[in-house]
Amino acid sequence: MNGSDIAGYLWRGETFCPTCIHDLFVPYELIGDPERSTEEILDRAAAEQGINRHDEKTSGSARFPQPLYSDDVTSADTCFFCGTALTTGA
Repeated sequence: MNGSDIAGYLWRGETFCPTCIHDLFVPYELIGDPERSTEEILDRAAAEQGINRHDEKTSGSARFPQPLYSDDVTSADTCFFCGTALTTGA
């Protein structure tokens, strides 16, 4: 994992691993499609809500998950949902 890899997400004041954010945002019709990445799922969810998820001015972490990069997390950062450490490369 290098410093620009996404280690997790910040959403509504909590940290989440990519797997849990994927599962929380995957639309019903794609549940059985494991080929969709977390980023693809978030891009689709943002588009459906009219959010430009790459513009922090319009989509802060209170409104939509923001990526946390491996350089931004420590061993103390864990997923709020499953408890996995974000430094494990989930």
